[in-house]
Amino acid sequence: MLQIIRFVVTPIVLFPLIVICSAGQAFAAKGVVSNRISGCDYFIVLTAKGYDVLEWYGGYDPDKGDVLVGDYETYGMQDIHDTTADESLTVWVEDYWLSKEDALEKLVEQCE
Repeated sequence: MLQIIRFVVTPIVLFPLIVICSAGQAFAAKGVVSNRISGCDYFIVLTAKGYDVLEWYGGYDPDKGDVLVGDYETYGMQDIHDTTADESLTVWVEDYWLSKEDALEKLVEQCE
């Protein structure tokens, strides 16, 4: 009887811990660098929710086609990861969840 109770209690205790430990990863965006303009620190990332406009601030400078993972679908300075190069970078999130046209317009405005 004691073994049955232990089996039932263990998953109940472990589930909240698993949820808490994985919560940070659940909110991370994943996308591909879709547009870069030579000589400009701004670039566009295509995600499942739309197009994000980011400004590179330091660390690895991503290339077109690189996959980026991190919290870059909230405004402000963010440290994210380039899984293609296995490097970290710091970006300023200019805007996110945009249409392709709106993202391209913002990119051109920032890179003039």
